[in-house]
Amino acid sequence: MTKANDARQAAPLPGLAAVHDEDGMDQTPKHLIGASIPRSGHHFLQNLLTRYFGPQLHYCEFYSPKDCCRSIPCTRRGAFSVVYQKSHDRDMEVPKTIPGATYVIQYRHPVPEALSDRELDVQDGFGRISLNYRLGRAHYASWLAGKAVYYRRFHDKWLASRLGDGIYLDYADLSRRPADAVVRIAEAATGTVDRARVDAVVEEARSIRVSTASKAPAGFKPRVPEESPHFDRDLLGAFEDYVVSRTPQFGYERMIPEGRFEGHLLQGLVLALDEAEPLPAGHTDRLQAALAVAGEHPDLMIRLAQRDLRAGDAAAAAARLRRVVEAHPYCTAAWKPLLAAHRTAKEALPASLFGGDALLGMAGRPEVLLDAGKALLDAGQTVNAIAALTLCVTFAPGSAKAHHLLANAMLKANRPQQALPHAEAAAEIDPDNAPAVQMLATVRKRLANRKAA
Repeated sequence: MTKANDARQAAPLPGLAAVHDEDGMDQTPKHLIGASIPRSGHHFLQNLLTRYFGPQLHYCEFYSPKDCCRSIPCTRRGAFSVVYQKSHDRDMEVPKTIPGATYVIQYRHPVPEALSDRELDVQDGFGRISLNYRLGRAHYASWLAGKAVYYRRFHDKWLASRLGDGIYLDYADLSRRPADAVVRIAEAATGTVDRARVDAVVEEARSIRVSTASKAPAGFKPRVPEESPHFDRDLLGAFEDYVVSRTPQFGYERMIPEGRFEGHLLQGLVLALDEAEPLPAGHTDRLQAALAVAGEHPDLMIRLAQRDLRAGDAAAAAARLRRVVEAHPYCTAAWKPLLAAHRTAKEALPASLFGGDALLGMAGRPEVLLDAGKALLDAGQTVNAIAALTLCVTFAPGSAKAHHLLANAMLKANRPQQALPHAEAAAEIDPDNAPAVQMLATVRKRLANRKAA
């Protein structure tokens, strides 16, 4: 950033000079309430507004800060003149009637938005469902179904009846004409606009969007859906058909005109997710109707199994869930209810279920690995139990119970030397736990006896 631009950002903007009343108390700032579909240019717009308003803007990211007030409007604005709050309004919780607020509504064509968001969905990370499963078509379909329902609800709330003073920004328009968006928002916030400042911040924002290879200005290049590694014509075509037909006020045209929602796997998944979706003729049970359209999709089978469990039929739930993990061993969400169903039904877990794929399906979810390790140990599957519990303590090294069970499994496998560090860890983490203390004593005794022999 040049010194001239530094000075321009530091200079007070017209209409924003007074931020305190005569008693020194904060006046109510101008609130910009964002409601944006993900991957619709929110951070690009936020960057522009931060550059334009400078230190007079408080940006509330809402989701990440641990100390966020989680209120709309923000209650921790300080002495800022303008507050800009982010929200994707996933649960439709953003109020539409905040006095004096300006709403900034952002959206994007469903196909390029889904492809862009999919790139984030398949990033690896602790605590998430198995990446192997997320990369598969079953999860992709379920993820798109959830996005389809979200698009419909977002449209019905924000687009079907537009706010008279709302600022509506389509991603493609924002990318092509960012200055227009800044002008509209600045006018709403301050009643006036510094056009030279707008031009400067837009030029700066464009200048940093450079290609890694050439370091030359990259400009705006529309996404070509077919070039994405996540482009699935069948799934995206059905998804687009639903969104475009149910959300006319977005005004989007079809990119995949042959796609059909009716009778597609996605229709069954949407039926299960959205109580507002009409049931097909002849159906009165929503989950069964979904199953009739989508077949034995893991998400539907899990929900039906959970209903079986609530009804007291643990054996039926276990049988249904075994079919899920046999066909989709990476399906993280199926394992916990499967273990619970077998525990309730007092049925031993088939050893055939616990291959390497199953353990990878549980990876990153120590609570599931712990349950699996305990069940396998109880069933006499010591080696499988050790595999599950070793993964568990890797992801949850502070779990005294996991270390205790792993020490026990190592003893059963006649590996006291390998049991020792886990017995020590369990006793150190939970020194008041009598079984942990006793386990450590047992391991040490076994080792001492081995040395004496």
